[in-house]
Amino acid sequence: MKTSRLLLLLLAGVGIYGYKPVVIVHGIFDGPKQFKTLSLFISKVHPGTEVSVIDLYNNVASLKPMWRQVQDFRKAIESIVSRAPDGIHLLCFSQGGLICRAVLSTTPDHNVHTFISLSSPQAGQYGDPHHRPQYLQSNNFLPMLNGDRPHSNLKAWRENFLRIKKLVLIGGPDDGVITPWESSQFGFYDSDEHVVEMRKQEFYRNDTFGLKTLDARGGVSTCVQSGVKHVHWHNNYTVFRNCIEKWLT
Repeated sequence: MKTSRLLLLLLAGVGIYGYKPVVIVHGIFDGPKQFKTLSLFISKVHPGTEVSVIDLYNNVASLKPMWRQVQDFRKAIESIVSRAPDGIHLLCFSQGGLICRAVLSTTPDHNVHTFISLSSPQAGQYGDPHHRPQYLQSNNFLPMLNGDRPHSNLKAWRENFLRIKKLVLIGGPDDGVITPWESSQFGFYDSDEHVVEMRKQEFYRNDTFGLKTLDARGGVSTCVQSGVKHVHWHNNYTVFRNCIEKWLT
């Protein structure tokens, strides 16, 4: 009997304290205070989880150049990774999802297990499909990240991105900000302004940054949730239970 009780206590200990740390990166015009509710959700269902909301480029400062933000967020995330030998989960909202993908792509030795992209314009935002050449030439962030513009780091960035085990893409048709909303799941407009889904996108078919490879090994999951406005994704408990909770073990 004593042995059985001891075993139960040990198993309970694993269940409570065996969760990987969760690092949250906010979106544009946001900061840590907007993610208190999400942090509480995580702590409620996974007691003992270390949750860190990175306190950088808050509010208006989130308009600073993207690559500058990536550099500083990378340093902050690396300091957490260094203390977590079993890996971490990265949960990133809106613009933060693009920053996190850039961090993953440019960090050779990261141990991020799951990257949860919460209503983030991964395929672009308000892009003009009629002027793609100008977009490729003038934008020095997303075309580089997607491999639409060739560069010398493309192979290394692809290998770095593929270190993750799981990519979770969350979005919905009532978002009201991400346009088209399918961009949250790598869909975007063609030249006729029809939405082309992820697996038909050129960067997917060419596997330029590893998305097709990750998908082929079962590493991409999507979650569509209707009735959620953009500013409510991170404080909606239904979204958390349906789309996020199960990936944070």
